[in-house]
Amino acid sequence: GLLKDPGSDAWVKVLSSLDCKYSFELQAIPCSITWRRNMPNTLSTPDGPVVKTEEEKEVLVLIEPEDFLKCLFSLTQPDLNQVLPLAGLEGSSTKTYSLAVVGLDAYRRYVPGKWRCWGCSWWAESCVSAGGMRSGPRCHREQARSPGKQSSSSQPGPELAMTQEEILEVKLLTVLEALVVLQLWGNIEVLFLDTWQEFGQHVSALTKAIAKRPYKCSGAFQGRKENSVRQLESQELPFCTDGAWASGVQVEKDGTGLWQVWKRQIQQFNRVSPATAAAIAAAYPSPRLLLQAYEECSTEDEKQLLLSDIPVKSDVRGKDRRVGPDLSRRIYLFMVSTDPDLVLDLS
Repeated sequence: GLLKDPGSDAWVKVLSSLDCKYSFELQAIPCSITWRRNMPNTLSTPDGPVVKTEEEKEVLVLIEPEDFLKCLFSLTQPDLNQVLPLAGLEGSSTKTYSLAVVGLDAYRRYVPGKWRCWGCSWWAESCVSAGGMRSGPRCHREQARSPGKQSSSSQPGPELAMTQEEILEVKLLTVLEALVVLQLWGNIEVLFLDTWQEFGQHVSALTKAIAKRPYKCSGAFQGRKENSVRQLESQELPFCTDGAWASGVQVEKDGTGLWQVWKRQIQQFNRVSPATAAAIAAAYPSPRLLLQAYEECSTEDEKQLLLSDIPVKSDVRGKDRRVGPDLSRRIYLFMVSTDPDLVLDLS
């Protein structure tokens, strides 16, 4: 269980360091962890509680290494619910399950018998090439011994007939096949961990992720949330000039507004003022006209310096200046280059 292992106090210490409350209770699934969130109770009466508790959909199930290896042989069963303790749970379809197996390699080394090293690092590298795997070894011994003598509900599964030697003979291919079945059948992920400390770190990371996830509210609280979202959307964004609306300039059917869009695109380059962007857009009112001007140039240097002599009116200094060769080169490379990894700003 979660507290039976001598090293389980390591992950309990991690829980104690979190800024949240935790308790140990009987669960519908043994050795599982669930999360609850305190939320405003919008439907409460004047005398009722103002806070309600709702359970999150995530469920983390701890599987013992021996049980996990036994479950691998249950893949031959028609009802895959017998593979894991998830059968017959009310509302289980709304839950998102994940499994954690702590100390699988250590268990295989500890159990006496034939041992084939398949450390977690080697196993992780082998998972990359698991796309073309075939059916792995499966145990039919129990079904062959007593066919039809017991009902499917009372007949023990094939995993109950396994010996320790058979457990050690579980191949990597069988493990990979089990992971694929669990992922496709129930969208269940399996996490292999070496120590309880790693298990505690995983629980901590999962707890923080769930706590930061927005929750769905209703009524007046939903209205407040929507107002907050609208206020956030109405804030100025760095790539929108003059504090304009984040959605950009509205372009009419007759093309009105395209020049403003083109000017704002130029202004998204580093160290480009609104006056500089306006000067370039005034000289070449559209990207197509600029590309045509590049095609008319005879040399590469002429293309890179095409925009460098465009005058820019400065409202601060009261005198004219020019675009300059650096910005002219960056805009040219941006317009004609097909290299997605090209760095435009060398500074």
